Amino acid sequence: CGSTKEYCLSVDGWDVYAATYVDSGVSKYNTSRTSYGSSWSAPMVSGGVALMAQAFPNHTPEQLVDRILASANNVWFTPEGNTTFTTHGNSITHGYHSTWGQGVPDFYAALSPITSNGNPASMALYMGNSIQSSEAVDLGSSFITPSSSFGNAISQGMIGEVGYAYDALSGGFRYDMSTRVNMSNNKAPTVSLPSELSKLDNQLKFGNNADWKKNFNKVLSTLSKTDTLETTVTLGSSSLPVQSFFGSNSDSEIILSDFQAPYLEVGEGGIGLSANYQLGKSRLLIGATTPILVNNLTKSEVGSRKSLIASLEYGGSSESALTLLAGVTQDEDSLLGSTGSDAYSMIGSKSNTTFAAIKAQNYLASDLTLTGIATVAKTDMSSPTDSFINSANNVKSSSMSLIATQKNIMGDDSFSISISQPNRVNGGDMSIRLSNLAEADGSLSYRDSNIDLSPSGRQMVYGFSYRKDLDKTIGFSVKHLLTSNLNHNQDSALVSSSYIGLKFKDLKIGYNINSQDSSQNTHLSYKHNF
Repeated sequence: CGSTKEYCLSVDGWDVYAATYVDSGVSKYNTSRTSYGSSWSAPMVSGGVALMAQAFPNHTPEQLVDRILASANNVWFTPEGNTTFTTHGNSITHGYHSTWGQGVPDFYAALSPITSNGNPASMALYMGNSIQSSEAVDLGSSFITPSSSFGNAISQGMIGEVGYAYDALSGGFRYDMSTRVNMSNNKAPTVSLPSELSKLDNQLKFGNNADWKKNFNKVLSTLSKTDTLETTVTLGSSSLPVQSFFGSNSDSEIILSDFQAPYLEVGEGGIGLSANYQLGKSRLLIGATTPILVNNLTKSEVGSRKSLIASLEYGGSSESALTLLAGVTQDEDSLLGSTGSDAYSMIGSKSNTTFAAIKAQNYLASDLTLTGIATVAKTDMSSPTDSFINSANNVKSSSMSLIATQKNIMGDDSFSISISQPNRVNGGDMSIRLSNLAEADGSLSYRDSNIDLSPSGRQMVYGFSYRKDLDKTIGFSVKHLLTSNLNHNQDSALVSSSYIGLKFKDLKIGYNINSQDSSQNTHLSYKHNF
């Protein structure tokens, strides 16, 4: 190659079989007729260039040459120098030799992503007006991680949608956008072994065993208090309406917080102002919360959402009760618990949710209670900053739960059955921005697409539990959960979680098995007071 070494290739044109004719579309070669020389090498390169021009229609002839030289096979010699190839500001270095030039052309490598770390490797995404003026974002770390409320709605909606990612020489490659959905958030409901064993420490209670919320959590200050009205300031806890909705319970054996929605959680925190107004057998609660900065240096905050919520409760701890709850909440940088990263980030977005919920608790008999909870909501999300996600509109979601508990079936025992549908998105749209192939000058254009947010299935969780106290020192309990259409995906298999526990005086032992990950857990504890 000599002085042309930096733009020279060594092409193997030795002992080439000559093509003779085509039979039914198949090329036939005369194996007895071979030749060699540049006359045979040149058509190979010409054919490769034609393939390159077809694969990269936005590349200039100069850019195509750079790809062929930068991807040549040079592993069989020790480079004497390096050439830097640059396209639209992106560069890669390749070693050359004064005899062999850049090496032997490798058109498979030239047609594949060219990177400094190997072939193929992670690619770059751009979200600006051109490759030159945009900051590169790693394709491999760009994901949407849907919450369980969305199920497989986002991944289904992105099937068939394509974007373009770019290698170190700005070569554009199509990628399926459904591969950018991280479906790792599909953990099945499981029985908590420590929680179930801890219940055995206290004996069962019978009759109207209610636990009505009166002493609220993390009250920072009581601003005023009369016989009918009390106003309080809270810090680091939910507003009073939310605390009471999940904390006031006709049957203390039921943990109502197990049935909360992503926009309605008992620990969203922040600083809150609430009012508690007593109206005979009814109670009106109004509360507002907002995150508060607690450390200006680290920018750490207490609280995760803004909220304005009111509830009206009718009934009380010793009779049937009905609670109506309604309000608006605002979350930042997420959508009903869904998050994103890099090119699919939700940073800078605001999700506004308007919701209503109802809780009904009824004593059907002295030891039989029925509890029902239902929620409906509509959420809209504004545009994130620098993201392929544009917005989300009219995202409707709902949840429901029904729990029945019968006590004293055979004396000192309790049996519960439950059926629930965790929060599920029922419809709505998410607008995403799809990148077109860059132009020859590196300029970028985009098109928008609306994804229908409708999961294919409906997750249902069926549960039963039984507990028996033989006396004050001996008791046992069992619990089983069965989940269908996990993650609101109709193709999901049934999964289950089972538990059995025993208490004898100060000794407790429990066993738990979960079918989703085939995990088995054992817990043994002994308490001795000195």
